[in-house]
Amino acid sequence: MSDLLSQKREMRRAMRAARLKHWQALPQAHRALIFGRPPRAILPLIESAEIVGLYHAVPGEVPTGRYAMHMLDMGKMIALPWTREHAGPLAFRLWTGSEETLEKGPWGPQPHMAMPQVVPDALFMPLVAFDTSLNRLGQGGGHYDGWCAQHPDTRRIGLGWTVQQAERVPTDDHDMPLDAVITEQQVLLPTNERVLP
Repeated sequence: MSDLLSQKREMRRAMRAARLKHWQALPQAHRALIFGRPPRAILPLIESAEIVGLYHAVPGEVPTGRYAMHMLDMGKMIALPWTREHAGPLAFRLWTGSEETLEKGPWGPQPHMAMPQVVPDALFMPLVAFDTSLNRLGQGGGHYDGWCAQHPDTRRIGLGWTVQQAERVPTDDHDMPLDAVITEQQVLLPTNERVLP
């Protein structure tokens, strides 16, 4: 195993544990309230977006339910990740905002296959770790990396907890930095500017 792969594997192990511990320590009611709507500093990245990609959070990840409702209130369409199998390519399908329009997928709830496949203009992405250069460490399957490489014009915004910030995320040549990262305490932008959410 290469040194880079080893570094990524070790960082994923440590950050997944830190993320889950932090999430478990938060009262359930508090978890849902923290990420109520995108911070003002992010609005320039999403104002012109007609379709906004989100994700259905698993335990430990930043919840996106209130973001989804906020986007629908703004008149935007919502899309969620969809894949046929664990190793399959990632796609996005429209979601109505109702749990009834979801079905069980390889990674958890996802839109019904009958929902139209779309390309989000802005994409809020889960992450395992991030750094101030806006590098993202994902789960390791390369699903988001592959999709983003095919759609480089889509704005990429990471959602994470402050405990997931690393001094430096190990990267490959194909890894694409994010356009912003939002945590419960700050917003990181490409200028290394940090603003309160």
